[in-house]
Amino acid sequence: MKRFGTQSKKIAKWLRELSELELKIRSSAPAEENGITPERVIALRRLIPTSMLQHYDHLKSRGKRSVAPITRGVCGSCHLAFPSGFLNSLRRTSEMLNVCVNCGAFVYLGEENGQNQGVKSSESRGKNTALNHDSARRRSVAKSRKVRSTR
Repeated sequence: MKRFGTQSKKIAKWLRELSELELKIRSSAPAEENGITPERVIALRRLIPTSMLQHYDHLKSRGKRSVAPITRGVCGSCHLAFPSGFLNSLRRTSEMLNVCVNCGAFVYLGEENGQNQGVKSSESRGKNTALNHDSARRRSVAKSRKVRSTR
């Protein structure tokens, strides 16, 4: 969303906070005990542009998640896997406001997808290469037992 420029980072943060606050309010009856006040929700709703707030409310009214994390390359709302190129661009601009192509929810990178993913993938690569090496060895033994005719 280039229309909002540098405010996109702030809007994304406000949307995440608004969805977390509304989720906490729905899950617990006494909101004041948790430190959640309706005034904070109202203040956040005033800060967010009306077009984005309408989109947020529309998804919420349909019973869908309007703000969802991306964990392990999958949207937290519709569970659609994102292409790796799109995920790489999200990592470069992790604080920008993005929308899922499939369900339309506002998406952000979860804590798992930040900097730890490179470490996880290198660890799993080591295990996979060991497995592939063992299976290649088994295949080579089976090939060497074949008898070839000279005719």
